[in-house]
This record gives sequence, C-alpha cells and structure tokens, in this order.
Amino acid sequence: GDLTQVALDGVSLNLRDNEFVAILGPSGSGKTTILRMIAGLETPDSGDIIIDGVRVNDLAASKRGIGFVFQNYALFRYMTVYDNIAFGLRVQKADKKKIDERVRELIKLIGLEGLEKRYPSQLSGGQRQALALIMATMIRPDLLLLDEHTAALDPKSSDTVMMLTDKIVHEKNITTIMVTHNLRHAVEHGTRTVMMHNGEAIMDVSGAEKDNKTINDYLTVFNEISIECGN
Repeated sequence: GDLTQVALDGVSLNLRDNEFVAILGPSGSGKTTILRMIAGLETPDSGDIIIDGVRVNDLAASKRGIGFVFQNYALFRYMTVYDNIAFGLRVQKADKKKIDERVRELIKLIGLEGLEKRYPSQLSGGQRQALALIMATMIRPDLLLLDEHTAALDPKSSDTVMMLTDKIVHEKNITTIMVTHNLRHAVEHGTRTVMMHNGEAIMDVSGAEKDNKTINDYLTVFNEISIECGN
C-alpha cells in the first residue's frame, strides 16, 4: 500500500511508501513510545495503528512485518556474526550453498569480513549496529523502525552506521521511521523530518519545503522546545 497510518495522542502520521521519516525531539517527547506502539511492544490507549490498510492494534509484534533496531543491539549473543546473519535465511529454508553466498555478501556489505567467527560482544558498537541493521532488513520488512540506533556510538561510527542505513533503506526501498536526537542525521538522511513536542508533531516537512530549510531553522525550533523541556 502507499499509506501507513500511525497515530499517537492525536498525532497522525501518514507514511508514503519508501519514505524515510526522521522523528526528532527532546527526551520525553513521545518519540520512542510511537515506535513501541507501531512495533506492538506497547498498546495505545486510543486510536488505531494501520499498516497497509490493516488495523494492527491487536496483532502480535511478530506478525506485523516490522524490522527494528534499537539503541541496544537485538542480536543473538551466543551466535557468531556468521550465524546471526544466517539465522534469518535458515528460517526461509534456503539451501546451504545459497545461504553461504548470501551471508558472505552481507558480511562484505557491512564491512565485517574476517570477523565471521566473532561473537557480538567481540565487536565494536558500530559493528554491532551494522549487524543488527542487516538482520532487521534481511527479510524485507514492510516497515523499518530505528530507535536512536546510533545514539550510543562515537561520532565516526555513528556516521558510518547512518550511511549504511541509507544504503540498505534505498536499495531495498524500505519505508522507515527513525527516532533520533541527532539533528544533522535527521535532516541529512530523512526524506521527511518531523519534530515532536509533548506528544504532538510541531513541525513536519518534506520535499521542497524540507530542501528550503537550513539546519539553523531546525535548531531554532529544537532549542526552543529543549529549553521548555528542561533538557
């Protein structure tokens, strides 16, 4: 479908196919709650979550066709890099040779060659997030949710993971919602930028309107609400 509807506290967020929506806002502005509700990890008090025309409020998280990457890595701790990636493919009952080819291809894509036998705890934060991204998008989800997925990383790793995110999202045309407090990432990578405050979207720009704004335009609004929130 070309429309994914998401609502929170009267916030209505309609997503078009292949849109990359970056949701910005200070802590406590309701950003993560939105993602948790869409993912099915929390239940909304009112309103509906509609994905591809289907109301999914009562649908189990695993049945919503959603991939997500959180700030802390959703990886199998006791599996190697290779097995973490192969896991999603084995579920699809692909043959061994095909799985091996694909796993190697993906390991190369995320720059983890030579680290196939390592466990997540032996990787850097950026490498773990790269792995988590590949796992979340392996079986192309209808919707990808990224919750502050670069927040715990140093600036260089954070930028690397963002570039990889861009690459995967665009190559696979995955509709994506990214929650972040990194203004630059939101503006540079999102095709649409939404600023949240007190559970409301106070700024929602895309297309030409977004192209006409400078980072300073966003900063002004962002600073106003941050002061108000005491952040």
